[in-house]
Amino acid sequence: MLKWKIINVLLLALGGYVLYNAYDVLASFLAGVRGTVVIYRLGFEIPLNDQSLLGYGLFFAVLGALFLLAPIFVNRLRVRRGVVEKV
Repeated sequence: MLKWKIINVLLLALGGYVLYNAYDVLASFLAGVRGTVVIYRLGFEIPLNDQSLLGYGLFFAVLGALFLLAPIFVNRLRVRRGVVEKV
C-alpha cells in the first residue's frame, strides 16, 4: 500500500514539474520572445520561433496533465481488478 502512495506522489510531482515547464515555454511564446537561439527545457532544445514554442508548450502541457491524472486511472484499474489491499 505504501508503495502505491509513493508512486502516486512521484507521478503528481512529475506532472507538476512538466506543467511548470509547459507554462514557461508558453509564457515565452506569449511574451514575444523570438530569436535565433534556443532554450533548454526537459532535455529538449527548443528554437525560439512561434511554431516550436507553441508545439513543445502544448506537448508538455498534455504530458503533464497525463502524469497528474495517472494516479486516478491506476487506482480505478486496481479497484476494478480487485487488487486494492485492505488498510
